[in-house]
Amino acid sequence: MKAVKKILIALAVLFIAIQFIPSGIPENNSEDKNSIAHSNLMAGPVLEQMRKSCFDCHSNQVQFPWYSKMAPSSWLLANHIREGKSHLNFSEWEAYSNREKIGLLEDIKDEVGSGKMPLKSYLLIHRDAKWNAEEISALVKWAEEAAAKIME
Repeated sequence: MKAVKKILIALAVLFIAIQFIPSGIPENNSEDKNSIAHSNLMAGPVLEQMRKSCFDCHSNQVQFPWYSKMAPSSWLLANHIREGKSHLNFSEWEAYSNREKIGLLEDIKDEVGSGKMPLKSYLLIHRDAKWNAEEISALVKWAEEAAAKIME
């Protein structure tokens, strides 16, 4: 019994100690003119669903959950956000070339249409982030129209 108590105390001390290790969670910035939300490509229900489903990992406007302040979940969250933004950052949309934008629009259609995005782990906690068939159709239509506008 004493050994179990010592193990529990050691685990509690370890848990408290790791809270002082920086998580690396990026700053949350306000939306600016470089955001896709301010471009002439984006509006309406597709934007709102993208905010719920994509922006937490693919923008500088993250809605941090309660567990974002606690290690080790904060480390995992920081890694997911960094990785997501390395592939696509909606906050930096205007910094992409037209060719990159068209490629990203194609990737968005593929990733969401195939169910690869949002990640299953994200959907466990953010159930409203799941795209239904109607929303996916609207997204595909939007992405095709946006690519056509860019090519003009």
